[in-house]
Amino acid sequence: MKLKRIIFILFITIVSLLVLAFVFISPIAKYEIEKNSEQWIGRKVKIEKLWVNLFTGSFKITGLKVFEHKSEKVFFSCKRFYLNISVRKLLASKYDITEIKITKPEITITQKGNHFNYDDLLKRFADSTKVKKKTKAAPAEFWVRNFSIDSAVINYSNNKPQTSLSMVNLNTSCPLIAYNDPAYLFKTDFDLQSGGNVNAAFHLNSNSLDYHLQLDLKKLNIAFLYPYLRDYIKINSMDGLISSNVVIAGNFNKPTDIASSGLMEVEKFSLVDTTGEKLTAVETFRIGVDSVNTKSNIYRFDTISFNRPYLKFAMYQDGYNFNRIMTEMATNTNVSTATTEEYSNVFQEMAAYVKAITREYEVSSYSAKKFVIDNGQFVFTDYTLEDEFDYNLDRMHIASGNLSSKNERINIEAESRLNNSGKLKGTMSVNPDGFKDMDINYTVKDLILSDINPYFKFYVATPFMDGVVLYESNTTVINNQLKSTNNLHVEKIEVGKKVKMKAAYNLPIRLAVSLLKDVKGNINLDIPVEGNLNDPKYKLGKVIWDIIKNLIIKAATAPFRLLANAFGGKEEDYKEVPFQYLQKGISEDQLRTLDNIVKVLGEKHDLKAELVQVNSKDDETEQLALLQTKKQYLALPAGDTLSEEQSQKLAGLSNKDSLFSA
Repeated sequence: MKLKRIIFILFITIVSLLVLAFVFISPIAKYEIEKNSEQWIGRKVKIEKLWVNLFTGSFKITGLKVFEHKSEKVFFSCKRFYLNISVRKLLASKYDITEIKITKPEITITQKGNHFNYDDLLKRFADSTKVKKKTKAAPAEFWVRNFSIDSAVINYSNNKPQTSLSMVNLNTSCPLIAYNDPAYLFKTDFDLQSGGNVNAAFHLNSNSLDYHLQLDLKKLNIAFLYPYLRDYIKINSMDGLISSNVVIAGNFNKPTDIASSGLMEVEKFSLVDTTGEKLTAVETFRIGVDSVNTKSNIYRFDTISFNRPYLKFAMYQDGYNFNRIMTEMATNTNVSTATTEEYSNVFQEMAAYVKAITREYEVSSYSAKKFVIDNGQFVFTDYTLEDEFDYNLDRMHIASGNLSSKNERINIEAESRLNNSGKLKGTMSVNPDGFKDMDINYTVKDLILSDINPYFKFYVATPFMDGVVLYESNTTVINNQLKSTNNLHVEKIEVGKKVKMKAAYNLPIRLAVSLLKDVKGNINLDIPVEGNLNDPKYKLGKVIWDIIKNLIIKAATAPFRLLANAFGGKEEDYKEVPFQYLQKGISEDQLRTLDNIVKVLGEKHDLKAELVQVNSKDDETEQLALLQTKKQYLALPAGDTLSEEQSQKLAGLSNKDSLFSA
């Protein structure tokens, strides 16, 4: 009976201790955590409620707050934290966490240069001790099941560049992390406070580090990248929405070996400079990735399309609009180490990653089923002239089917409206192997000359009042040897009066145009061009301009040749009307020349003709004396009137007649 009493008392004591432990361990643990938190982790911790159940292995926290280091600002908060571990396996030194659930956590991360607001935690818990590796030690058996984070918020801010980003409604789950299973699956989705949703499924093999990512983005606003872009260009804003559904696979040990497929889309993209002027934009950009594998040199795309792209290009006295917005970092290809140490710019990292891929792998095999630019617009403005020059290319359409590096030729079609009136249409066929061989054929119709008057006034001080251009060009490049035929046809051309200003070239445009016009008042010019594109001094535009300039000069210096080509006959038929000394009438040859001049004046109303007498008084006096002497010799009347017979007799007497000379 005494032994039973002792056993009963011992049992009651153990039960009481367990009950006490069950009842008081939670408040004791809460008290100890809050009291010693700064000593343990260097930060103050506050907990609303804590519940520990030693029998079931459950651990619950409500209203958890972790503060910043030596601050009253909240670093991490959590509405509810729940963990459950198998007590039975724990007694056998096996760690089986059956569930971890974190509800409505919120963390605030701040960055200043290379420093973060959690650096103190990393430093405190960094293991600096050297531990000898145990040989043949059995791995710890652990399982983490049903891990989930519900409705999390992550706030990030940086002082350089000045930026902030918030991920809200973040949900993450992982069904199992186990010591004997290297395959992990993480699923996550969240919204960006600035706009957009991200949904991802991430598979990882912890042994091989192979990964497989399925990423679904919906209208992600890229405005959060704007602060990083300011390192390269000075702009006012950057907007756009990114959507994608892609699959990416690779290995973390070989980051440049990636394989991908899927669809990517950018909507309502725009870039606005500091003056509020839109530099570039696109309504929709889509790229369908059939298969990309950098290791195998496979780049196969489905359709690449731009809908309503826009580009504004402007020239100023001090450079172009894109040059003016470039920062020193953008123009300096060798970015200093000091700059990169301050922080990693996302665009710099992307450029370095692409550079690493292109350096390691040669992009020589590519294909796209279709490439399309639809409803494009290009606006060109030149502020360097006396008058502002604006030219607008819209309704632009560029298309190519079956782009492939394996094709013998790549064929591209293009068309556009020119300044609301003209039309451009052309084709290009190019050898994809080096792009050294190509055929370019295009036609420009209904281009109004007066639209280009700011350039005409600047270079030759002469505007055009009227004129419609038809221009055809056929160009072939073989082994960088260019051969081009160009036909310029201008209808109803009318030149204005020369303006009083200093022009780049002093050319007689009005005279040249008048001479170059045909009988219908049009100009037709064939301009052949040849050259070696390997020659760095060879500029195609300069060559064409030199040809036109020389043509104008030749027209002004040799006008009668152009008139003969236009109206027929010889150059001499327009150049002069030769009269013999003492000639009394007009011959048929002289009448023909005068008729030609009348014809030219009738067709070319802006030309004028002036008859200038050119003779020698001495020569004519000598001829008159000779005539009078012959009349006396032949006994003809001294007057001016002679009969036909007398005239023939006079003409038949040679100056070298011996009797006459005697």
